Amino acid sequence: MRTTDTFRQYIWLINTIQRLRRISYDNIKKLWIENDINDGIPLSRTTFYRLRQAIEDIFGICIECDSQHQYYISNPETLRDNSTQNWMLRTLTVNSILIDGLTIKERILLEEIPSGTEYLQTIISAMKCHHSLEIDYKKFDDLEGYTISVEPYYLKVFRQRWYLLGKCPTKDNRMSIFALDRISRLNETENTFEWDGGFDAEVFFRNCFGVFIGDETPPQRIVLRAHNKMVSFLRTLPLHHSQKEIFTTIDYSDFEYYLAPTRDFRQAILKEGDELEVISPEPLKEKIVKEITSAINRYRK
Repeated sequence: MRTTDTFRQYIWLINTIQRLRRISYDNIKKLWIENDINDGIPLSRTTFYRLRQAIEDIFGICIECDSQHQYYISNPETLRDNSTQNWMLRTLTVNSILIDGLTIKERILLEEIPSGTEYLQTIISAMKCHHSLEIDYKKFDDLEGYTISVEPYYLKVFRQRWYLLGKCPTKDNRMSIFALDRISRLNETENTFEWDGGFDAEVFFRNCFGVFIGDETPPQRIVLRAHNKMVSFLRTLPLHHSQKEIFTTIDYSDFEYYLAPTRDFRQAILKEGDELEVISPEPLKEKIVKEITSAINRYRK
């Protein structure tokens, strides 16, 4: 059996139990034989146990049996966290669904993902071995690129772009972020570095909107007012994990955040036009007004 088929079986079993909450082994066998993932082979107890064990080992999802002989997911919180396993599960689920939809592929429209993924395997190899990377890098606003040695610490995804967070010995060991689609060459070296096990990337990015860390803007309390459909949009897809709805009326709602209002955050506000308004702090409101005014003047010219 191909690896892709095996993973499709993992995804099918997880989604089936998650959807039905509790289900007997006999009903699982019945649904199994009705699905095209079975290769015409009924689900044996041995195969069922193997799938359960693999799902726990790979995704950390525990499938248990209660006193009524009903199977259920005993740690459903795992399906809601931001772990690598859960991200992989969601990705594989989408892949499995798309495979099932190959016969109507012309009716499924996908968004193009920027380049850079070809470097993932090399970066992960270097991270595992604590090897430095040599990178040829060019920012969007640079006329010329540069070569730099990076100690790879973390990989991060933001808005469908992959980013590398690493320590740069030639920059006083400061942490820097690199977009993979701006890399023109990347090599894993034999130079080793000592991994700082106390560094926590989640804490590092906690007060960031995305990945922009360069201007040292301090985190602060921010209140945005959402109008019209933007209220529902923010409720279903928060701008930031610190988001709290603090005031609601028929016409608008106010949302509170605690983060650094860097350029990427201001761009996210401006992108929503007149449906998202800065209430406080005043300096942020002034920056937004200045950027809107500059855009208006550019159009008038």
